[in-house]
Amino acid sequence: MFRLISLLGLLGITAAIVWAIRSQLIQLAGTKQTLRQQSLDIANNLRQWRSLSMPAQLNTLMRFFYLATLGSVLLLAITGFLPVIIFGAAISNIALILHLLLAPIFAIGITALALFWAQRHRFNQADWEHLRQWFRKEKSAAPQENPNAWQKICFWLSLLLAVPVIVSTVLMMYPFYGTAGQEALLNWHGYAGLLLLAVVVLHIYFVLANKRE
Repeated sequence: MFRLISLLGLLGITAAIVWAIRSQLIQLAGTKQTLRQQSLDIANNLRQWRSLSMPAQLNTLMRFFYLATLGSVLLLAITGFLPVIIFGAAISNIALILHLLLAPIFAIGITALALFWAQRHRFNQADWEHLRQWFRKEKSAAPQENPNAWQKICFWLSLLLAVPVIVSTVLMMYPFYGTAGQEALLNWHGYAGLLLLAVVVLHIYFVLANKRE
């Protein structure tokens, strides 16, 4: 059952990405250039760490943890879902080793983002007004701020879904549960991870779409 749901979920995510690119809602060349430039800026700032001011150091850390967390989520999805979909069994061997090595990076990264970005992603009156207009299909006259309401929703959903992903992993390491309990925790881990991947992809879309406006 989990194999089928994972396959359908990943196919849906892939189809949405292809649709966004074909509809030019996301420009692939611009995305690559932005990612490359961000990576170069972070690497350059890390090399010149001691000469940076405190705000610049904090900004560099925020961007570093942001990219590291996004990268870890995508790699965790590859190592976690593809073996299940292709072979129909739980991950093992090299995929399991990579999955376990990436897990601490994700846990540290999502914690850092919660600490650094929680204040920035608080909802305000403008966000509620934008959502109200969207549900009523009214055109908003005021431009959306960065981060906009949709990015904020994705941020808080990511933090919420990260809790069962991390907690289920920790609980599986202790012999408190029998075979049925371990299987239930593994299912919770997988389903929460699939939802988290969908939210992260949606977040990336809103970030790129907001940059085009």
